[in-house]
Amino acid sequence: MDAYLFMLWKTCRNGHYSIATLADAIHLSPKQTKRYLNKWQEDGWIGYTSGRGRGNLSELVWLRHVEREYAKRMLERIDRDSIESVTEELTWDWSPAQAGRFMRQLERKFGYTQTTSDALLIPRKRNFLTTHPLEAADIHSAHLVQNVFNRLFTIDVDGNIQGELAHHYVWNGATLSLFLRKDVRFHDGSLLTSKEVTKSLRALIAYPAYAYSYRHVKQIVSNGPYRVDLTLDQRRSSILPQLASIHTSIIKDGVGTGPFQLTQHDDKKTVLTAFPNYFGIRALLDRIEFIQMPEQYDPVYRTSASDSSPIDTIATQSGFGLVLLHPRAGGPFESKAARHYIHRLVAEVRGGIHDFHERAQPNDCGFLESYSQPYAVPDGPAVLFTQPIRIKLTDFTDKVTRWLCQRFDQDRIPYEFVEVGFEESITDFHAYDTIDLAVHAEVFERNVQYAFYQFMTNTFSPPIRLFQQMPEMLKSIEQYDATPFEDWLPIHQAIERYLIDESYFIPFYHDTRLIPYPIELQNITIDSFGYFDFSKLWISNQS
Repeated sequence: MDAYLFMLWKTCRNGHYSIATLADAIHLSPKQTKRYLNKWQEDGWIGYTSGRGRGNLSELVWLRHVEREYAKRMLERIDRDSIESVTEELTWDWSPAQAGRFMRQLERKFGYTQTTSDALLIPRKRNFLTTHPLEAADIHSAHLVQNVFNRLFTIDVDGNIQGELAHHYVWNGATLSLFLRKDVRFHDGSLLTSKEVTKSLRALIAYPAYAYSYRHVKQIVSNGPYRVDLTLDQRRSSILPQLASIHTSIIKDGVGTGPFQLTQHDDKKTVLTAFPNYFGIRALLDRIEFIQMPEQYDPVYRTSASDSSPIDTIATQSGFGLVLLHPRAGGPFESKAARHYIHRLVAEVRGGIHDFHERAQPNDCGFLESYSQPYAVPDGPAVLFTQPIRIKLTDFTDKVTRWLCQRFDQDRIPYEFVEVGFEESITDFHAYDTIDLAVHAEVFERNVQYAFYQFMTNTFSPPIRLFQQMPEMLKSIEQYDATPFEDWLPIHQAIERYLIDESYFIPFYHDTRLIPYPIELQNITIDSFGYFDFSKLWISNQS
């Protein structure tokens, strides 16, 4: 099917047009457009009479109904071929009636391939930003990475640290010696040794986003095939929970050691297959497919066992939203009074956020879940803004940002939107340089206390970018380095209270994720970031 022909059909009906107008409609040059018009006329789609002389218009007459014929082909392809073969065409500007027919056909077809393997099929609206542990700053990429790679340690919800690729460790003064598990294999079949771990960790501490967090690591060396020595400036127990974070996953030439291996990753589909030589318990799912689908597609998980299973839904915690006020030099929020004024407006409207977004609940406490307490909203007068507030607008928080701005409109507060792409908002360390206000959505991993530390110190995260204007905060987060992990909570609470009381960070809402899934999917376990633990799932084939 020809995308240019479809585009012309949707844009230009029967009539008279200049060649420039037709070329603009299908985003081609006039010369290319003429060639296509002649071809389509030969194929019997259009009648085309070129205008004679300068300024005379050409006549376009449609001989066949392009959308109707293409829709028939689409339905045949959906029924006959794999879904990923039509994902590009599904994004075309179909009429609502045709799009509805495709969606119904897709829901019947999605994921259903009668095979002997157990597969989980997951629709996605955007592709994964990355598959590399060092770059996995968004929850979708991080969850993918978690299933493909392993870390040296893991940390559970209660703060217990256990070895994963590291069997045990020993402190020798300022040197932390890590002893690795034996007979662990990468997905390419090679054995894990200290060489690969040393290379991964050296890349970690040199990576710009983590250089600050690991600034106390002075040397990393292999000491035998299964021992790695990390020498710090002094003994610091904070290094152990750091080595349990997602970005410390061990990688060798793009492959990991996890329960699933990455076997396909392109703009249409990402496929994970169970790794048969996994050092842990082999996953019962044989394959997981993430398939790119249009925005309007119903995001129901499917399995290879059935194409029409009854659906159940599970709700999981999906983090929180907060309003960040950036005290940049010359900006409106250098003023504490201005920050407090916006704080009061946010507090005024957040109680109604559930009416705006049914999965959201107002957050009037903070960012430490059960460790946070309700607080008093700062009092004060209204403030006159002499310059517009520069508000970050990203698709992920677009709707809730615009909803908040309706309250600003009531007080005639001037503002302007600054559009920042989803990927740019994560990877561009200067994205916040000229931003005054942003609604930020954050999802913590397993352990709240370590996740809060990551939120405060990781360069991918907005706080550390804002702290460049707040030297008192840079000094506060240095306390973590000299404090045992089990004693971090008072530091967390002091930092949280300061940021809220000074109206730099304003609690906004708690979010919930709804995951619809077929009932034959068994052993549903919620793991990191509020997603399913794929390694524990299995499919019941009983009818």
